[in-house]
Parts: sequence; structure tokens; C-alpha cells
Amino acid sequence: MPDKYSSMTALYADPLNVEGTMYGKRWRRHEWIQLTEAQATDSPEAQKLILAIHGGGIEAGTSEVALAVAGYHPATFAQATDCYGMHDLWIFEGLLASGNSDLRVTSTNYDDPIALKLVQNARRCISLHGFSDALANGKSQIGGLDTELRSIVLEELTVAGIPAHIATDPELNGSDPANICNRTTSGAGVQLEMGTTYRASLFAPNCNTRELRKNNTNAAFCNLVSALRKPLSRVY
Repeated sequence: MPDKYSSMTALYADPLNVEGTMYGKRWRRHEWIQLTEAQATDSPEAQKLILAIHGGGIEAGTSEVALAVAGYHPATFAQATDCYGMHDLWIFEGLLASGNSDLRVTSTNYDDPIALKLVQNARRCISLHGFSDALANGKSQIGGLDTELRSIVLEELTVAGIPAHIATDPELNGSDPANICNRTTSGAGVQLEMGTTYRASLFAPNCNTRELRKNNTNAAFCNLVSALRKPLSRVY
């Protein structure tokens, strides 16, 4: 089914879409300063970014995973203490009780100016998505043009016992340079597609709702988050 909106610009232009009621945006960018006297080179921009462009009720569970992979508890925002660092973050969330799929804009048409600026200032990016169990066939699919990070993500997911493989379907493999995950300074990123049942398994029984997920993550959630934070610590 085609998207209702051709771009985020078109979505925001619809007066029926009220921010804070219909949808929400959350982001974090590192502090960018340079105070060292006679520093030889400019302080670097943020190197690593986590995206959940279809969060909230659009692709359930991706908001919570994105926050945790970036280094924040999804409910309290307490910072991770695992020594894997803190990362920049963008989340767009559907806040409706139903019909959130109308707020989905495909990755290649995703032109939110804040999200684009965050990606364009990053070297590495992991974009988290959800897809149907029929397409998943029991495995998460890893795509994007960052072949180095993609391979490390597959390695860490496999070590963690999370079934995954490199996506080959052009509709799912994130190979389009226009895909927002590939709009980094290196021209490449990683896209992770996770099945519906797998995403539901990351939360306590009967807690797979936007209101409850953030306070009811489980061991499977922690296993996934660790498996995605480790690869980011292995690349610069």
C-alpha cells in the first residue's frame, strides 16, 4: 500500500496532523564545542546516530529500542553505564490509538529537516524498523550501504542468538542512496528490519502498547540492545 504522504513535508503541511496529539518528535544531538587552546583540527561532529523514523504506534517497539541503543533508558532516560557510549538520536512517533500507518513516510522520501541534519552530521547510522512476520520469516533483516557496520551487526546478533541475515530484497535491503540511513558523511548506514512477533517479544506479556512498553522491557530487549550497542563501539 502506498504511503498517504509523499514526504514528511507533506505530512506536516496537513492541518489535521497536530504535533503532540497525532505525532511526536524526539531527538538528541551531542554537545558540539571546542575549548582547547590552539587545537590543530576542528572538534568532530557526532559520529554515531540511531533512528526510529516509524516509532510509536507505527512500527511498535522501535522507539524503545532506539532510545536504549542510543544509551538511554526508554522510560527514565537514565544514561547507560556499559561503557559503549552515548549516541545521537531521532525518533518520529505515531501517537494515535489506531491508524498510525497513515503517518508512515518511506525512508527514501524522509525529508524532516532535523532528522536530515542529524544524519548528515553523522558518520555511522543504524535505522530501526519493523516489518511483518510474513516478510521476516523468523529473521531480522540487515540492510544499508555501510557494509562494515552491517557485517558487525550480523555478527553480534548471531552471537546473541538473535536470528538475522543480510537482506537481499531491494524493497528491504536499504540500498538506495536516498534512504535516510545512507545520508551520512560516509554515504552509508545500516537498516535493521524486525518482525512483528519478535518486537512484541521484547516486552512483558500484555505490555506491547505505547503506554506500557517503556516500563516493561525484558531480558530479550536487553539482549538486542547490547547486540546493537556493541557494533557501534567497534567502529569510529
